[in-house]
Amino acid sequence: MGKLFWKFLGFLFFAQLSTIISVAGFFWLYQQHELAENAGVETSRPAIVLVHAASATLEFGGKPALVSLLQSWQKTPMPQVFAIDDQGHELLGRPVAANTIAAASKLAQKSDERLYAHKVKSTDGQSFLLFVPDLRGNNFFPPPPPGMDRPRNAEPPPSEFPRVPIFPLFAITIVSLIFAALIAWYFSKPINHLRNALMQAANGHLSTRIGGAMNHRRDELADLGRDFDSMAGRLESLIQGQRRLLHHVSHELRSPLARIQIAIGLAKQSYDKIDVSLDRIQVDSDRMDALIGELLQLSKLESGTTALKREKIELSHLLKNLAADAAYEAAEHNILIKQVIQSNLIVFGDAELLYRAVENIVRNAIKYSPSGSEISIVLLKNQAQKTVRLSVSDQGTGVPDAELDAIFQPFMRSSHAQSKDGYGVGLAIAKQIIEAHGGKIKAENLQPKGFQMQIDLPVS
Repeated sequence: MGKLFWKFLGFLFFAQLSTIISVAGFFWLYQQHELAENAGVETSRPAIVLVHAASATLEFGGKPALVSLLQSWQKTPMPQVFAIDDQGHELLGRPVAANTIAAASKLAQKSDERLYAHKVKSTDGQSFLLFVPDLRGNNFFPPPPPGMDRPRNAEPPPSEFPRVPIFPLFAITIVSLIFAALIAWYFSKPINHLRNALMQAANGHLSTRIGGAMNHRRDELADLGRDFDSMAGRLESLIQGQRRLLHHVSHELRSPLARIQIAIGLAKQSYDKIDVSLDRIQVDSDRMDALIGELLQLSKLESGTTALKREKIELSHLLKNLAADAAYEAAEHNILIKQVIQSNLIVFGDAELLYRAVENIVRNAIKYSPSGSEISIVLLKNQAQKTVRLSVSDQGTGVPDAELDAIFQPFMRSSHAQSKDGYGVGLAIAKQIIEAHGGKIKAENLQPKGFQMQIDLPVS
C-alpha cells in the first residue's frame, strides 16, 4: 500500500472515530443532564403506566383505594409508586429525599412531563403527588415479605456510576476502520495505476493505457485516466509523426542531393555539359529550398510561433482573386473553375496565410482532377452556427475512406496519387492555418464520384 492509502485511511478513520465519540458524548451528557433535572424520578415507560394507574385509583377510589393498591404493589418486586401529600409525607411512611420530591413536583407542573409525575386530588379533596422514584441500590426493590425470597431475576441494579458501553464502541470502531480502509483503497488504487503509467510513459512506453484498469468507474479519477490515455495516444502519435517526418524529409532531400552530385560529376568530366549540369543543379536546389521552406512554415504553425496579423478579411474578395489565379493553371489542364461566393462575409485573421491555405487546397484539386472536369468553389454563411463554410469540390477519384484523416499529415499521399508531383505537405499546412484561425477542415468523398474539402471559419 502506498502513502496515499495510509493517509486516506488515517484521515477517514479519525473523522469517523471523532464523530462516534462526539455523538456518544453528546447523548451521554444529555442523559446526565436529564438525570440531574429529574433528581431521582423514574422516567421509563413502566413508570408512566404505574403512575397513571395510581392516579386513576386515587381519583375514582379515594385515598383508601390508593393505600390498598400501593400495599399490594409492595409485595411484588417491581418499581414502586410513591404518594406525597401537601405536608411532604409519604402515604405509606416510606422515606423520600427532599430533592426527589422537588423534582417530581417540578415535573408535575410541566405539561409535557406530567406522564412521569401527577398531582391528583382524592375524593376527600386532599392532594397527592404521585411518581416512581429512580432508586439505586437495594432500595429500588422493597424487601420481600417474611418467608419469601427475592426472585433471582429481580436483583437491584448496581448503585455505581453509569458505565460506558465499551463493546458497542469497540464494534463500531472496527466497522469504521473496515469502511475507512475500503474507501481509502477505492481512491488510492486508480491513483497508483496512474502513477505507474506515468513512470512507464516517462521511460518511453507511450503505448501504456490505464482505461481498462479503472473498472468502468464513472468519476473524476476515471476522467483523469481517460485524459492520460488521450495524452499518451497523442504523444505517441506525435512522436511517430516526427519519426515519419524525419524519414520522409531524409528521403525527399536524398533524391535531389543525389542528382546534384551526379550533375557535378558530369560537369567535371565533360566541360561542354556544364550548362546542362548547372541547370539540373538549379532545379534540384530550388526543389530543396521549396521543401525546406514548407517544412519551416509547418514547424512554425505546429509550434504556434507564427504570429497572426488578425485583421478584417472580406472572404469574397480573397476567393475571387484566388479563383482568378487558379483559372490560368486549370485552363492548361482543360479544367473549369466555377464559383458560388456570397459577399460581405468578414472574418478576422491573416489574409496571406488564409490565401495560402485555400490555394493549397485548390491547387491540390486541380492536380487530381481529370481533364475536361469542373472544380466548384462555394462560400456561404451558416446562420445557425455563426460560421462561414468554404467548400472546394472536384470530380476526381477521391481517396480511400480510411485515408481521409491521414491526408492532413505531412508527407502522407493518397494511394491514388500515383506519380503526381509534390511533397504531401500542402494539406498539413492548410490544416494548421485553418485551426490557427479557430476553424475546422475535413475531407469527404462525394457520390457517385468526386472529392470535397470543407472549411468552417468563425464569423467576426
